[in-house]
Amino acid sequence: MKGIDLVNKKIGFTIVGLEFLLMFFYVLNGAYVSITQPSSPFLQFVMLIPLAIGLFMYIASKKKWDHYFFRKIDKESILIVSPLLLVLCIVLISSKGLNFESITDLLFMFIMQMFVVAFIEETVFRGIMLRMLLAKGTFTAIWISSILFGVTHSLQLLGGQSVEDTVIQIVYALLVGLVLSLLIMDGHSIIMTILFHGFNNFFNFMGNEESSMMSASIIIFVLFVYTIFLWRRVKKKVHFQVQI
Repeated sequence: MKGIDLVNKKIGFTIVGLEFLLMFFYVLNGAYVSITQPSSPFLQFVMLIPLAIGLFMYIASKKKWDHYFFRKIDKESILIVSPLLLVLCIVLISSKGLNFESITDLLFMFIMQMFVVAFIEETVFRGIMLRMLLAKGTFTAIWISSILFGVTHSLQLLGGQSVEDTVIQIVYALLVGLVLSLLIMDGHSIIMTILFHGFNNFFNFMGNEESSMMSASIIIFVLFVYTIFLWRRVKKKVHFQVQI
């Protein structure tokens, strides 16, 4: 029992430490942006680059790519993630397409969202946290990592975002967290979740208009239905593995 308690405490401290580390870098980046008011998309996220490099070096040095779900993308994944493609289409249509005034800004924003922001958040929440929390059970791991993912988005309040918009963003982030965690538990690669995360952020940041409340509601509905579908799918797999 003492051994189990020590393991639980270690997992708990590590998860809390990761959450605070992530929040620290985001608050630091937010403070930098507020003070300097950078116009370049690259500089808007520059303070997150050390964290992205640190995570990459840690996984590479430990050779834990497969351990943290960096698997090859199989053909089945394309069909299973089709609802996420629908979500991306809704985001792109709602934002009236991409703003092509500056190709350089588009390129820098794509790089920062895909290889820094999406890589960091997916590696932390759907990689390290999810893997560690599996010791507590599959669905416990899914819920805790997804809730923490949603809570992290409450930091938008510090940037002056309204309470209403922040609540919607937290709900959206929670559903996205559930969907992406369930996809990982369904056996799909974290590379798929990084791609979705990166494109979703990229379309939102570089759209011609801010997405409407109507589109946000439609996306939340799609994600809710998709969550139920994936939950049942993963539950069957877990039940089958237990029987074996």
